[in-house]
Amino acid sequence: MEKTQKKISQFISIIFHPLLIPSYTLLIIFNSGTFYSFIPFHTQRVFYVLIALTTFVIPISIMPFLLNLKIVSGFMLQERKDRIIPLLITSISYFFTLYLLSRLPFHVPEFINNYIFASALLIFITLIISMKWKISAHAIGIGGLLGSIIIFSVAYYANLVYLISLIAIISGLIAYARLYLQEHKPFQIYSGFILGFFGMITMIYLSFIFQT
Repeated sequence: MEKTQKKISQFISIIFHPLLIPSYTLLIIFNSGTFYSFIPFHTQRVFYVLIALTTFVIPISIMPFLLNLKIVSGFMLQERKDRIIPLLITSISYFFTLYLLSRLPFHVPEFINNYIFASALLIFITLIISMKWKISAHAIGIGGLLGSIIIFSVAYYANLVYLISLIAIISGLIAYARLYLQEHKPFQIYSGFILGFFGMITMIYLSFIFQT
């Protein structure tokens, strides 16, 4: 039973890895029933590929080099100090995403720009915190997803109540998984979720204000 619980917790940690959250967010936005859903599929595909490459593939592909150079001690980044360089690379990669979005030959919806910018800032804040303390990146990621979908649903009048409820439940499962695997203490998870949730809502809201 204990072995099964461990495997389930590891599976949850993998499928809801923080680097996958932007791709999940994009999938939700493009299937939200708002005008985002009516963006031509070939345009949506460009966003999917670009976001997946720059926010997941590039940061993950650098890990073997960091392991080979002994900059990190393990692929799962269990030690706080192991997270510094990967977080720095990931933050740069997210800002690079913003640059690429600005170079696309068609209009990029403002929420996508605002979301990526907010995500990049959250990762940078996580980097600063990780220099002194180990905070849960998984909790920041799922908290950010929940916060972004809530503010998206409010801003674009999207009926996503059931999906928001599902994400809230998933948040609890992720918290349980990280605690069961002894990757974090409760306060590290709670503070990570609060940072991701309120940080994402605040930054996207401010982005809308400054653009008007």
